[in-house]
This record gives sequence, C-alpha cells and structure tokens, in this order.
Amino acid sequence: MLIKGKEIAVFMSISMDEKIDKLGLNLKQILALVLTFIVAMVLTIFGWTYNCFGLFLIGVGLYMIPHLVKVESVKLLSVYGLVFIVVAIVIGAAFMAPGVVSANDEPPENDDYFTDIVYTYEDGQVTVTADLAGEPTGDVIVRTWNVVGIGFTQFNGSLNGDFVATVTETSGSYSMTVTFDANSSQLYLASIAMYNSFDEETRSIDSGDYTNSWLLVDAYSGDYTMLYLTGVFMAVIYTMIIFYMVLFLSAFMRARLEKTRAKMEAEGRLYPQGYGRCEKCGAVVLPGEVNCRKCGAYIDRPDEMKPHKADFFTCSECGAEVPADAKTCPKCGATFDDDVETEVVHADGSIDVTTETMLCPDCHEEIPAAAKFCPKCGKKFDGKE
Repeated sequence: MLIKGKEIAVFMSISMDEKIDKLGLNLKQILALVLTFIVAMVLTIFGWTYNCFGLFLIGVGLYMIPHLVKVESVKLLSVYGLVFIVVAIVIGAAFMAPGVVSANDEPPENDDYFTDIVYTYEDGQVTVTADLAGEPTGDVIVRTWNVVGIGFTQFNGSLNGDFVATVTETSGSYSMTVTFDANSSQLYLASIAMYNSFDEETRSIDSGDYTNSWLLVDAYSGDYTMLYLTGVFMAVIYTMIIFYMVLFLSAFMRARLEKTRAKMEAEGRLYPQGYGRCEKCGAVVLPGEVNCRKCGAYIDRPDEMKPHKADFFTCSECGAEVPADAKTCPKCGATFDDDVETEVVHADGSIDVTTETMLCPDCHEEIPAAAKFCPKCGKKFDGKE
C-alpha cells in the first residue's frame, strides 16, 4: 500500500504533458477518446441501441474516431470498451431503468377509446376494468408480456398471453372487465386492445384500437435490480459486440498486412515505411528507382536501402547510386566517360589495362589495341606490345 501511495504521489507531482506521455497518447488522441466516449454514451442513454442503425453507429464509431487520430493499440481500445460497458451499466441500472419503471407504473389516463383503466391484484389474480368510448367492433383483449429486462428506454420480454374481456352495456355505455392469473415473482407489461383482424401466426393486431402498455407493478413482489442490470446489459452488449468485432478484425488484417509488407521489404520489392515516396512531390517510388517517375527528382535513400546490384555504381563526385548505363549522375549531373577498360593478358603473363581499341584488318572486329592477335579470327599483330 505504501508503494502504491508513492507511485500516486509521483504521478500527481508530474506535469500534465508528462502524464500524457506516460499514457502513450498525445492531447489530441485523449480528447478524441473522451469526446467519442461521451457522444456514444449519450446516444446509448437515449435509446439508440434499440435499432440496428444505432447499434452499428455506436459500435463502429467507438472504434473509428479514435482510429482516425492514430489510436491503434488493441490493448488500450479493449480496456476502453470495457470501461464503456461498465459506465453504461452503472448509469443505466442506477438512473435510467428506474425512471422507465416510474414512467410506466400506471395505466394510461387519456386514451382515445379506452378510459378509466384500473387494475387490481388479489390472490394471485389480476383484474382489469375500463370504459369504452363506443360499441366495440371486435373482441376486446388484455395482452401481457413477461418482462425480463428494463433498459434505458424500453423493456425486454416475450408475449405471455391474450385474455378476452367481457364487455357489458349500461344505458348505452360500454365497459369491459377481464381476470387472469399472475405470478407475483414475474413482472408483467399489459395493454388493452380491440382488434378487428388478428394474425394468429405472428400474433399481431392488423387493425383496431389499443392502449399504451403499462407495468403491473402492484402484482410484482420480486427484485428490480436484476431486471435493471439485465435490460441495460442487453441494450449495451450488442453494440459492444460490434465494437470488438471491428477492433479485432482490423487488428488481424493490419497484422497480416504488416507481415506481407515486411516480407516484400525483405525481398527488396518495397521500401520501408517512410521511404516509399519522393521527398519532393510525394509520388510512390519503387525499390531500384533512382529518379522519381513524376517529377524526375533524385531518390536519395540510406545505404542499407539501396539495391546491391552489379548494374549500379557510385558517383565519385556526390556518392549517389547510378545505373551502369547512365551518362550523367542523376543527382549532381556529373558526366561519365564512355570508355570501357579492358584487361589484355599477354603470353608472358603480363597484363595491360587499356581503354583504346582498334579494328582487326581481316574481320573488322573491334578489339583492344594492346592485343597480339584477334580473338575472333586469330590474326597475329607483330610488333605490338
């Protein structure tokens, strides 16, 4: 504990710039991470994770925006994602989900068709009553869902059942009542509907009147904490699956690309990064090119990157690499003698080096001037040394 205290004291004593350096990030990168975190969190809190576009936008955005400012550490971004999950769950479970419950714990008061909705729970049964605005044109039902999670703005659950209500008429006014069994350990979401047509396969109301849903909180005696955590987790996890898929897939592809690049560099087919472009115009330069194909500028590279080929030599004036057939230096413009030195080995073992040539009088082959016989036709040249 004492060691940790000293480490904290040292960290607090250094300047902000030094702290940033210790994190391996610059100020621009830190700001990008913080702003991206805040924007993604706001979108999550306001329910953008409940549609495919929002899931994709938040998940990809959490990776792409830091990536644009060169934050590419897989370890750092993995921790970044975990922090986002924890913060989102804490905010959602502690503040957002309880608000969703309090906003939906009573039947809707003002509905176009169903009014004065009341429900009671007694002896394991829920009774729902309501007044109708007019004579029903179809069956009136109470639909219930089993709630398994309460998220930032919505509920997660499955359809439990449809219970047909009894409709009565009193002096031209219509009312309904329905009673059904309810498990107090299960939280239900309920809604009243009058449907004119009903799809049995999808269990959806094709036409009719229906109310907004509300929670049967009076019939629930269980703990809300797990419902909050489950709902918020379900709202966040799909977004973060997208984030981690993009993160690890990008890291895998980048590793494969770097491996391929390293192989090409080792084979001399590609310059190392930072040396593959012309310093003057920025055009791509391939290994072995002495002049830029776009602007003609000399390509100056460290010695270890220069191709070691027999058809290149070094300019004696400036040290630049020069193709063997060059007439002038591509860097300094120095001109080169076209004469070719030739070694002539005499019969006595002596060697002459000469750049002078002559034509053989018999076969007209160009031969060294110091030769004692023509290597093509064999004619001897007496008196020549």
